[in-house]
Amino acid sequence: MGSWIGHIAPGIFFILFAFWWHINNCVRYLRSLASETIGEEKQKQVKFRGSTTYPFNCLPSKTLRHLPLESIIKILITTIHFSIEIHNGYNKEPTPHIREENAHHTAMLFGFFLGAWVEILVHYKILVLKRITQAMGFLAFAIEGLMMVFHLHARSMIDAHIHQLVGLTIVCSMIGALCETFDPDNFWFIIARSFFALTQGTWFLQAAFVIWPKTTNPLFVWEPNSHRSVSLLTMSYAYHLAGDALILIIVYLLIYMSMKSHIKLNNSETDDDDDYDEEERIARYKLISNIHEENFA
Repeated sequence: MGSWIGHIAPGIFFILFAFWWHINNCVRYLRSLASETIGEEKQKQVKFRGSTTYPFNCLPSKTLRHLPLESIIKILITTIHFSIEIHNGYNKEPTPHIREENAHHTAMLFGFFLGAWVEILVHYKILVLKRITQAMGFLAFAIEGLMMVFHLHARSMIDAHIHQLVGLTIVCSMIGALCETFDPDNFWFIIARSFFALTQGTWFLQAAFVIWPKTTNPLFVWEPNSHRSVSLLTMSYAYHLAGDALILIIVYLLIYMSMKSHIKLNNSETDDDDDYDEEERIARYKLISNIHEENFA
């Protein structure tokens, strides 16, 4: 992890998982708000259910669709990561050991490795504990955050600041995972999980190019101990937050547009508006009230 590719690879994985969660979450949410119609036959409305892992319904085989492939992929990714860190960090002198930095990196993702195994046990009903997968998500981010906080020794100013912002993102992921534990079927908590995973992923990509620039162009080389660089990095992080939110909104709109041709939105949530005339309905959605109107009403 302490290299350019060591930040690019986890960044890509976080981005892919963020999109995977977001797409499946949005599809489930839209289906819960709609009554699917096939010809003149009306299908039963689906209740929204949140999840920490989703099936690969795009696969042709029913057997594959019923496998916990997402959890298996998480185990494979973390196992490969552990193997690389152990191989690169192993040192025989003065006694056989793994360097501290590499040991830290293995610990960071151990929570995700453990959580994936729990998901498999829950999938096959070997472990039946309510909301344990959400709790394991909280634990995974907590372990990652703990190791990140104590991973900043003897680093340059911008290197430390980059990892502090990663730590901030992880704390937000922890809060979201904790909220999911208490309310696993909340659409917005799963959106938060996707958003902060995406932010962590895109920020890892930028971190790779900031710490290990692939050019000698002074416009793209950061001064390691400059307060100006720290200020610019903070601004960059703010744009990451805004940009990632925009990306998730666009993905939601694309999913909605692709589904609206074969679903009919359920307007039960807005049926109460029928009890009001047009003027009252407009007044209910008026965001800014005129003080003088209220006084003379």
